[in-house]
Amino acid sequence: MSDERPVTTAPTLLPTEPVGALTTRPTIIVGIGGSAGALDGYERFFLSLPQGSGMAFVVVPHLDPHHQGLMPDILQRCTSMPIVLIEDGLAAQPDQVYVLPPGHSLTIMNGILLLDDLELAKGKVIDHFLESLAADQGERGVGIILSGMGRDGTRGVQAIREHFGLVLVQDPQTAEYPSMPRSAAETQLANDVLPAEELAPRLYTFVTQKAALRTEDVSNEGGQPGAPLQKILRLVRVRTGHDFTRYKRSTLVRRIDRRMKSHRLEDITAYLRLLQDSPEEIQALFQDFTINVTSFFRDVEAFDELKEHLRDYIPAHKQEMDNVRVWVAGCSTGEEAYSVAIVLHELMEELKDERAFKVQVFATDIDPEAIEKARTALYPREIEYVVSPARLQRAFHKQDGGYQVRPEIRNLVTFAIHNTFGDPPFTRLDLLCCRNMLIYLSSELQAEIMAVFHFALRSGGLLFLGASETVGRDRDHFSPLNLRWKIHQRGDGVSAALPVGQVFSTNSLVPSPPRSVAPPRPARTENVAQLAQGLLLAQHVPPAVMVGESGEILFVHGPTARYLELPAGTVLTNVFEMARGNLRYELPAAVRQAIAERREVVRAGVPVEVEGLLRTVDLTVRPVPGLMPGLLLIEFQERPEGGAVPTPPDQADPMLTLQRELQYSKETLQATVEEMGVSMEELRSANEELQTTNEELQSTNEELTTSKEELQSLNEELTTINAEHHRVIHDLAQANDDLKNLLDSAGIATVFLDNALRIKRFTPQISQVINLMPVDVGRPISDISVNLQYEFFARDIARVLDTLEVFEAQVQTRDGLWYLMRITPYRTSDNFIDGVVVAFTNIHLVKSLEQQVQDTAAYAEQVLNSLHDPLLILDNDLRVLTANRALLSLLHASGAQVKGERVYNLGNFALDTPELIGLLHDVVATEEGVVNRVIDLQLPHLGRRRMKVEVEPIVSEDRAGVLLLLKLEDVTALLRRAAVEGEDLTGDAQEPGSDS
Repeated sequence: MSDERPVTTAPTLLPTEPVGALTTRPTIIVGIGGSAGALDGYERFFLSLPQGSGMAFVVVPHLDPHHQGLMPDILQRCTSMPIVLIEDGLAAQPDQVYVLPPGHSLTIMNGILLLDDLELAKGKVIDHFLESLAADQGERGVGIILSGMGRDGTRGVQAIREHFGLVLVQDPQTAEYPSMPRSAAETQLANDVLPAEELAPRLYTFVTQKAALRTEDVSNEGGQPGAPLQKILRLVRVRTGHDFTRYKRSTLVRRIDRRMKSHRLEDITAYLRLLQDSPEEIQALFQDFTINVTSFFRDVEAFDELKEHLRDYIPAHKQEMDNVRVWVAGCSTGEEAYSVAIVLHELMEELKDERAFKVQVFATDIDPEAIEKARTALYPREIEYVVSPARLQRAFHKQDGGYQVRPEIRNLVTFAIHNTFGDPPFTRLDLLCCRNMLIYLSSELQAEIMAVFHFALRSGGLLFLGASETVGRDRDHFSPLNLRWKIHQRGDGVSAALPVGQVFSTNSLVPSPPRSVAPPRPARTENVAQLAQGLLLAQHVPPAVMVGESGEILFVHGPTARYLELPAGTVLTNVFEMARGNLRYELPAAVRQAIAERREVVRAGVPVEVEGLLRTVDLTVRPVPGLMPGLLLIEFQERPEGGAVPTPPDQADPMLTLQRELQYSKETLQATVEEMGVSMEELRSANEELQTTNEELQSTNEELTTSKEELQSLNEELTTINAEHHRVIHDLAQANDDLKNLLDSAGIATVFLDNALRIKRFTPQISQVINLMPVDVGRPISDISVNLQYEFFARDIARVLDTLEVFEAQVQTRDGLWYLMRITPYRTSDNFIDGVVVAFTNIHLVKSLEQQVQDTAAYAEQVLNSLHDPLLILDNDLRVLTANRALLSLLHASGAQVKGERVYNLGNFALDTPELIGLLHDVVATEEGVVNRVIDLQLPHLGRRRMKVEVEPIVSEDRAGVLLLLKLEDVTALLRRAAVEGEDLTGDAQEPGSDS
């Protein structure tokens, strides 16, 4: 545990107090786990929590270790209770909310909150705290799982229920992130699965409601089960076939009380009526009675120790290819049975060169649902936190989001529904595992089960119990191999007969009477010798007792009451405490000597006061080999003394008594010194082991510190990279939105193809050209119907992809719409060609206008050609726009020769005269027309001709430009005739060279 205090980002809303200042104790400590990002669940929970519950709340969210959150401030708005940011060593007090700071994991011990390094939780901060809470508070611990990602909290829920705590889970359908509550609910260990706003009132009801049921309420005056409890247990037995009358009464009452609270019932009679009307409630109560909480390799060190004892046991007790028979009683959902099978499978591999053997594991439980789950052998991913990576690889394989036990392990285990103390046991067992089942049973039933276990095991077989269980009064039948992890070995003695007459009938909760025994038949002739032997032994063999090394009496023969007495008070079975007079000193010394020297020891002439007379007794202690180790036979042989008279006790030799006491004290002191020497040697060895372990832990701590620094550095780099990625993602999202809006607003139909001409993306407008739907993404463009009157579409795309040259073409759809098709290569940011982009721009309006212009031009040209006078249309730069047929005929030219040429470039056609050009410039400048102007033109093939010229300006509406309409008329012949006749036909026109 780190001594470093957390740095608080939010202010601590309540001053912390030292441990010694704790004056009140919370009624319940509630651990709340969830995601820090799903604040809605926390808010709804605390807003709906009634005040004054006396509970302490510990909020353990998933936090970024390098970012201080605002959870304390947010929670403070939801509750009137003080919000405290946890500091190391803070004592939990009622009606306060404690929030885990970032960068730490959390445990609790004796109600004190302790901050740990984050690495200790292995990414499961909620499981880490709930497991600690269960171990520290037991029934006073509550686990609540709210919205969150992953499966953190599932193992913590199991630990809470294993210690009889309360589990509440948010309904996954109401959770923002349902993974965590769904995983916790799937364990079927939750007392309630409700929305977050209903969990708080439910919790308040559980805590504030007084116990509806007490043990004395369901027991009669003799301490036996009362009528209501008998009826409840009878209903459970009739429904399930299993009897719970010999379970611990307090456990049954707590389970029934919990179910009554869940239904808001305070009267056991009302709950009894509910059971009679609801078979489902009987099944739920049965599930509460059989708490199916287990895990793989629970107490890993215990399984390691078991493996070492099996490594010694198997070669010594099993022949080649013998079966190692194992019984796992109360296997629940099978984790422990598979753990034992994995250990034995590893031993099969390790010992295959020394001793090959087979394994047969019988795993039993009374819960059919648990057995069915065990048979499927499919477990969630959380087992990777308790099973080593090597064993995960050897014994499991991933499947369906979990881990499946491999067939070679699964085939070693046989699961069956079996009642440990009601059905016949398995026999000839080499190993019997019964962990954490006996703690729920009464002491009488535990003793009977231990007799069953002794009967089922082979001589020398191993018994593996839970950390809180003992062999009870049968410790003489089982010798301990490891007291810490409760591994025992069966002794060599013959098993006693199994209990008879304890089978429960279907209609009564009291044991049925023993079976009737027929009256004894008259003794046959061959039994006369046996009867005579018995009488002779009873008359002539001295009184004797059979004891163990510790002095516990195992068998008594003859009238030993003359030498052993029962003192007042508790009934004793230890021969040393029952010895009379001087035997109290002689007997322990003789037993100790016989054990040490392994031979018969005789103490002759021991004076003992018997019935007021002083008698002389020869005491013999003889080791008995064969049956079981440490067995001793003690004989009391009284010497015959005639005329013995009563002797007052005060006349006994006090010196002799003192000498015997002194001798006993010396022997006792010597034995104590020897035992102390052995203990000192063991302590010295243990101290050396502890020193070695401490050095290893220091080395491990240094490695962890180095790893922590490396992880912190790596985490900082990842945080920086994450921030950069966030920025890049934001920019990409912005660019994607801009691109999408640009394409949609431009109205350009576009489709993106990859190098294999498969569709990658397209805009909605493309459907007017190509029949594309969202499901077509990934399909080749050649498989799609194209709505174009254009047969070279695929060829043009392939050509662009080959040549990387942009291609444009005007195409028309089958509906008659015109589009400008533009095909360009798709270049990535690193200039890599990753397909093509095909864009279609609607130009139907432009094509319509173009057609109208063409039609208008054709019409104007026809009109001009219909006129017989030569006409020429020029722009303001005196460039020829068009000429009619009469003008072209006059000039002996074609339209291609004159169209687009300036007038002063038409010297070949006699139109570049300075007079005509000057006249045209004047019209452009003044925008005033000219009429009846006569000029001379030297025309091809016609020579010099007199031409009347008319120029009319055509001005546009916006006066942005001027067009000139030039009209020519040959008036040479007319003027000559007029000159002959003396007429003036030109009006204001004058013949060049005339005087007028």
